Amino acid sequence: MSHRRGILYVAGALLIVGPPALWIVSSIPAAARHPAAALAGRAAPGANITSDLEALAQRDPMALVRLGRQRYDESVREYRCVLTKQERLGDELTEVQEVELRFRESPRSVYMLWMSNADQARRALYLPSERDYVNERGEPLARVEPNGAIARLFVKDIFLPIHGPEARKVSRRFIDEAGFRATFELLEMYNGIAAERGVLDLQYAGTGVVDGRPTFVLVRNLPYTGPAGPYPDARMVLHLDQQWLLPVAVNSYADHAERELLGSYVFTQIDLSPDFGADAFQF
Repeated sequence: MSHRRGILYVAGALLIVGPPALWIVSSIPAAARHPAAALAGRAAPGANITSDLEALAQRDPMALVRLGRQRYDESVREYRCVLTKQERLGDELTEVQEVELRFRESPRSVYMLWMSNADQARRALYLPSERDYVNERGEPLARVEPNGAIARLFVKDIFLPIHGPEARKVSRRFIDEAGFRATFELLEMYNGIAAERGVLDLQYAGTGVVDGRPTFVLVRNLPYTGPAGPYPDARMVLHLDQQWLLPVAVNSYADHAERELLGSYVFTQIDLSPDFGADAFQF
């Protein structure tokens, strides 16, 4: 198949602000500056649960993550949810985006449909088991419908390398890094690197709430040196659903004080038995 390809361009603008404006921004509460991250709340002081899982989290938080990955592998075959995300691209935070995420393990299928604040894409489909989703150089491709009426006048949809420069311009995470499995894999990879170097600081930080469901909160601190360094963030706040042990919220910061958000990914309205129809992963 001859793939249609194109490049989506974004016009840039330079915003110049003086010191008073910077002071005003710095005085805004973190929840107001980072609305996506605020969706994952901490439990009120004094809130407490007693369980074997909490004891495990206190004793060995990474063991709780591994248990969550094991449960996922044993029981989750497909799911549908709403992903609320906000990311720092360059020096600017994107608007908060809501995306319907459909995921199937076998055959691996990822479908993202933007519900609000779509940037360059209205929807994106990734089917790595199908040959149309690999180019002649062996690079995996995603099928993308451009956002905007003018763009769609010229091309209905295009195939783009999922790890290419265009993908990096519009998101900190590639489409094959979306969802629960990829979140577990990224945790294990970066935690493993940090542990080998003796710098992993992963601790249990109590309980929280995401989408009305109680969570265990884990906090990781790393010696972050910027986007070119070996670590993705200085501080990560992770919420594991207490029942499912799924990573339902991940907030990453460039500083340990949680002032500069790098990325927030919050999963709500989770349906682990969606009963997808035959057209659920079709354009």
